[in-house]
Amino acid sequence: MAVTWTSMQNSTQRAVQNSAAFDTLVQTHWNRICEALFRLTGDWDEAEDLALETFMRLYQNPPEDTQNLTGWLYRVATNLGLNALRSQKRRRFYESQVIQDSEQVANQNETLGDPAQVVEQDQERQRVRLVLSQMKLRPATLLLLRYSGLSYQEIADTTGVAPGSVGKLLARAEKEFERRYRHASK
Repeated sequence: MAVTWTSMQNSTQRAVQNSAAFDTLVQTHWNRICEALFRLTGDWDEAEDLALETFMRLYQNPPEDTQNLTGWLYRVATNLGLNALRSQKRRRFYESQVIQDSEQVANQNETLGDPAQVVEQDQERQRVRLVLSQMKLRPATLLLLRYSGLSYQEIADTTGVAPGSVGKLLARAEKEFERRYRHASK
């Protein structure tokens, strides 16, 4: 008699979802899974949450092969733990960025003192970005590179322009920028 994939999957799912069998499985593996996740995350509460997620996945979508159920549980738990670590790392990075940004704003406000001046500078930055976005790519790039502190040689190397042409191209780009900036300010 041939056993179909669906019948095997259904029997495995029934066996795992059998309340008493599932409870025994959880009791047998809970502490070891939690301890493994604690070693990975360093936080017992996080380890318990991830262990719970591991057993929920087992309950909702059991593996086809129940011969190595312990290995499956550890693999799922480890993957969940590693994902949690990556998520924490990203969250800490973004939180530190927000803190740095707010400190910079606070420092600017202390340095400048006048909130109206801060708003004015922000509006000017927006106008500069608008004007640069309206310019052709090469002149805008030349201006950005020059005002980022690059030398003529570095600008030439970056843009592929002859070093002797950088000065002339920058002068044209500055004139175009000034013209567009005056027009945008009206």
